[in-house]
Amino acid sequence: MTTAYKTELHCHCLPVSVCAHISPEEQAMAYIAAGYTTVVLTNHLSAATFHPFYYKGADDWQSKIDHYLSAYRRFCSAAGDRLHVLLGAEICPDRYGATDFLVYGMTEEFLRSHPDLLACNIEELSGWVRTAGMRIYQAHPFRDRMVITSPHHLDGIEVYNAQRRECSRNDMAELWAKRFHLPGIAGSDNHRDAADAVSGIETDEIIKNNDTLLKILASGQYRLIRGGEPMEDET
Repeated sequence: MTTAYKTELHCHCLPVSVCAHISPEEQAMAYIAAGYTTVVLTNHLSAATFHPFYYKGADDWQSKIDHYLSAYRRFCSAAGDRLHVLLGAEICPDRYGATDFLVYGMTEEFLRSHPDLLACNIEELSGWVRTAGMRIYQAHPFRDRMVITSPHHLDGIEVYNAQRRECSRNDMAELWAKRFHLPGIAGSDNHRDAADAVSGIETDEIIKNNDTLLKILASGQYRLIRGGEPMEDET
């Protein structure tokens, strides 16, 4: 019988994702308890991440990235050899309001070398990401306040977001992905604890690093985990 491995593709923690309610150490323990083998930590990277109310560090880009990476390093340290933790990002360029893009294969080098990352447009962001060999997906594209993005700039769409507190209209996202022949992914969008660690992808090959993750996403050799009870559209 083939062993199936669970990977989270959408996860947040404090102090970087200021809307989260859980520390990196607690979040690592939550995913170990939930039986995941891999977590891609996709903390928010937006103007809110560095708002003076939350962020007390220096104003230069390198100091901001030090802060951004601190949660990832703490998550990795807490997980030890019990969980594979990969660096991702949920990027919201300033000019796109609340529109978020999930980037996989993220590296520290990429973050440090793009000080204008939050001031770009989607064409620029997509170009930089793809040139670096990474992949870009629009997160919950039909949630309120989102801006629909040209499929030409995307490698796929988050068609299942398990967030219980925001209506993501997953059915519409899935129809949109099919309309433009874009691969779909799933994620918990977890900001809290093990109770919200309910979604992601299942694979027959364990994902230990970004190279394997990118290979599997590109090949489509995964199954969506559609867990939890996402908020439904009541309108």
